[in-house]
Amino acid sequence: MEWRTKRVLITGANGFIGGRLAERLAQEEGARVRGLVHDASRVTQYASRNTQHAFEPAIGDVVDADAVRRAVDGCRVVIHCAAMQGGRARLDEYRRVNVGGTLNVLRAAREADVTRFIHISTINVHGLPPPRDAHADSPLSFRGDFYSVSKAEGECAAWQFARANRIALTVIRPACTYGPRSNAWTVTPLRRVKRNRPVLIGGGNGICNAIYIDNLVDLILLALKNDAAIGHAFIGAEGRGVTWREFYGAYARMLGIRRLHTLPRLAALALTMPFEMLSRLNGYPSRIARSSVEFYSHRVVFDIGKSRRLLGYAPRVSFEEGMARTRQWLVQERMIDER
Repeated sequence: MEWRTKRVLITGANGFIGGRLAERLAQEEGARVRGLVHDASRVTQYASRNTQHAFEPAIGDVVDADAVRRAVDGCRVVIHCAAMQGGRARLDEYRRVNVGGTLNVLRAAREADVTRFIHISTINVHGLPPPRDAHADSPLSFRGDFYSVSKAEGECAAWQFARANRIALTVIRPACTYGPRSNAWTVTPLRRVKRNRPVLIGGGNGICNAIYIDNLVDLILLALKNDAAIGHAFIGAEGRGVTWREFYGAYARMLGIRRLHTLPRLAALALTMPFEMLSRLNGYPSRIARSSVEFYSHRVVFDIGKSRRLLGYAPRVSFEEGMARTRQWLVQERMIDER
């Protein structure tokens, strides 16, 4: 595909994954990037980092069908990154964004005759805990926390719509994506370690399917450029799961902290019970959920063989190098001291 003649829409372009993807599409591929963002103030932050590259903002929300239609108009490729990931909201609100918003983007893509559509999902759609041999063609699970359930439903709806309307859909399911500017898997873990919060379940031997942001973007770009990706889902992981002790330990070393705080698995499960009961009564997410305990204690390394076979994907940034780059950014942002 000749990117310099193509306009690419990225929904959620002010987010971590969408923002880095927009940067690399513009810088490396010469694409004309349009970003759908619901916060106009974040557009200035993006532009300040990319003054030499064209970036066309479109202000709106994926739940607003008219705003989505305007954003998609004139684009040949759509990468749908926007999602509701957290917060005190009922399941219906998660569904409004992660199912209804996804269908809004797909309908607009159909009307605009978009040639390629990439939907960013999550490995959580395979369940918590995932099956022992989890891979890209493992079945979806519709049980768990509100985010995971709504993302599984949204992905299911996307596949049904794409097949019915002959849209060239590819799904990428990212794992724990860390790196510069990541809130969920860089800033938050760092703060938890710094505040001496319990960060490990049991001995911390559960598997974190960590992936450095540029490894994930590499996979997305390969899927965009390769027609063999159409109609397939791919796991956005590195196939070399590190333990949670290793993952949080990397942040602890950045802070000069030697001891990580742990919580026994049985104690963690017991703590979830009253919160889960309250959640069933009020309809809001449980503050401490059983699914979270499973997330931090399962031992599944997601298989990325399909990405290797069909796309030639190979993670080029090691965990050690990814953490070194992350540390450099944290020093620049003055979140940690230079040591």
